[in-house]
Amino acid sequence: MIADGDPAVTPVVELAQPRRSDVCLDYGSGVGQAAFAIAPLVQQVEAVDDDGEMLREAERLGAELGCDTITYRQCDLLALPFSQSSFDLVLCQMVLHRLVEPLTALREVHRVLRPGGRAVVFDAVVDESTDRYFNELARLREPAHWRHYRVEEYEELFRLASLHETGRSVTRLSVDLDAWAEAGPASPDDLGVIQARLRSYPVAVQVALDAAYADQRASFSFDAMAVRLER
Repeated sequence: MIADGDPAVTPVVELAQPRRSDVCLDYGSGVGQAAFAIAPLVQQVEAVDDDGEMLREAERLGAELGCDTITYRQCDLLALPFSQSSFDLVLCQMVLHRLVEPLTALREVHRVLRPGGRAVVFDAVVDESTDRYFNELARLREPAHWRHYRVEEYEELFRLASLHETGRSVTRLSVDLDAWAEAGPASPDDLGVIQARLRSYPVAVQVALDAAYADQRASFSFDAMAVRLER
């Protein structure tokens, strides 16, 4: 699978503890990395997203990979077209940061989970030193970005959604700035702006982001948190 060894997918699969009998929802599937990784380990996957273009690319890639247990559906992520208690497992990989109403999203996750079902949320997290700056970079890269949250903000969202934490891991992700920007809809002009902004940040922020420069290239790092939640 193309997701094998992907540090943005492996923690999700590990915390999910998939079972062969699981019916799984890949919530905000994007181009399908999490769906492709979990599909061989569960009975069935529903991959949903509100971005039809991304979902069509996921379906194309899934066909190439022979993932015949995945169904793809474009829908409103805040009003899922599924009845209550439809899924044993829900994956939310790198999606909550772009939703204006993350609590509504998590309440939908709670609604469609079966009693005792598991959800795994994986997304970047910020702290007091990086909050303003990393969110600015993310917004320049991806206009749909809403917010990367602090750990304590996620904990409050989970509490309000009546989802109970049963496991957690944190991964330090290091990215080449050009590749990271190009993975979003950033244009070449946007890339120049993003790199200039990174270079302009206070030294303490650059240290917190592990910013590094070589010739015309730049890289940085950030923490991503995976949390297993149960209904």
